[in-house]
Amino acid sequence: MVYYIEYVFAENFLIDFILLFVTGKLIKRVIVYRRLIVASIIGALYVILTAYIGKEFMTYFIVKLSVSVLMIMIAFDSKGVLTNVRVILCFYITSLIMVGVISALYYLAYDKLTVNVIIFSCFVGYVLLHFFFREIKGRIEKSDYIRTVTISNGGNNKTLRAFIDTGNELIDPMTGKPVIVTNIESIRNILGEELYKQILNFYDNRDNNYERLLTENKDVNLRIIRYSTISSKNESMICLTPDEIQVKTNDNHIITADAVIGIYPKKISHREDYDALLFNKILEWEKEQNNEFVKSC
Repeated sequence: MVYYIEYVFAENFLIDFILLFVTGKLIKRVIVYRRLIVASIIGALYVILTAYIGKEFMTYFIVKLSVSVLMIMIAFDSKGVLTNVRVILCFYITSLIMVGVISALYYLAYDKLTVNVIIFSCFVGYVLLHFFFREIKGRIEKSDYIRTVTISNGGNNKTLRAFIDTGNELIDPMTGKPVIVTNIESIRNILGEELYKQILNFYDNRDNNYERLLTENKDVNLRIIRYSTISSKNESMICLTPDEIQVKTNDNHIITADAVIGIYPKKISHREDYDALLFNKILEWEKEQNNEFVKSC
């Protein structure tokens, strides 16, 4: 089979240009087409030289890595080691996914790799990469808002995973304390079986006499608060004021939270990756504590 050098060059130039373009879009860099063209020319020339010179050292991993790093540095002018590493990883992930899509469409197109197949493959690959990176970014951002909460009451302790819900502005109207909303199953050992059943009966409307609930459980600091949501109004929530609530931050600092526990009868997270919803004010408390820690140092 005869390969024309201009065809090989054009094909690799097009693929490298699309890979660099997609990488730039995914990492939200300003696209400078002159830079992308120069970087793509270098990538295409490397393929030509490797094929026609035929020197074994040009196929070594370190040589391939060096060429790709050079292409990325020319295309995006990245500064900083960590920034370059992130861009390189994104470039290689993009390349692997694109190659997989192109290979799949190559066989579906009956072994004919046309320009239309390449362009369509890149479009499909970009869509897949967009959702892939968005999912990764979402998980990272979500993990930044996860905290460990330890509730202590009557000698019983329970540690929960809690998510900071910036929309949670629920407060206890009597004390002005913010409310941590948690699933009743998560604090069952703190409530005890009898109170656990009474609260479930209250929510199931089998016994919604809240005055009797409070009277029969005077030894537990319970209260009822009213709240409204977009879908419903004048809802009631049973709240517990425990002996102590400790929140562990991402940098392992401990905050003693002056809050109440709102008891919710259903799951807080459908994926069950957290058990409670923290309030937005916790971010302010963390910031204040970090400032105090810096001053003390």
